Amino acid sequence: MDVSGYLGLFGEPGRALTDEQWIKHANHYLTPNLFALNAEYLTGSRSEQWLRMSYRPGPGAFNFAQLSGGSIAEMLDQTATHCGSLVTGHPCPTLSITVNILRGGTTKSYVATGRVLKLTKTNAVLAADLDDDAGRRIATMSLVSQFVTDLTRLG
Repeated sequence: MDVSGYLGLFGEPGRALTDEQWIKHANHYLTPNLFALNAEYLTGSRSEQWLRMSYRPGPGAFNFAQLSGGSIAEMLDQTATHCGSLVTGHPCPTLSITVNILRGGTTKSYVATGRVLKLTKTNAVLAADLDDDAGRRIATMSLVSQFVTDLTRLG
């Protein structure tokens, strides 16, 4: 993974990108965990504070016939925290998370929508929903993240 490319999503370089450019850049520099879930950033809006991503997890993400709870949590967490990053320009690592699994995930593809619920100077309250390819809601989550403002810590 090209860490320097991924870091281009944050700080001044990331804020200088349009929403569409940020999405394209993020897709070009997927992290290993997003690559493993066959993730794709679809669209997002800084002004409206949301981000949509798709996932096509491989067989390792399933427990027998259903998507594992860990895979569900990972997709929701990644969507929400990257939504926070798109909106704020900061990495948004998770401090606490609550996931509500509503039904088993049995399809091959999923769409997650993240959104910002509240921003402070140092934290964000974020949320995300995960739907299967038939449009059924699989899970919801909310989380609190803390901004990483010193980007030298990441590289």
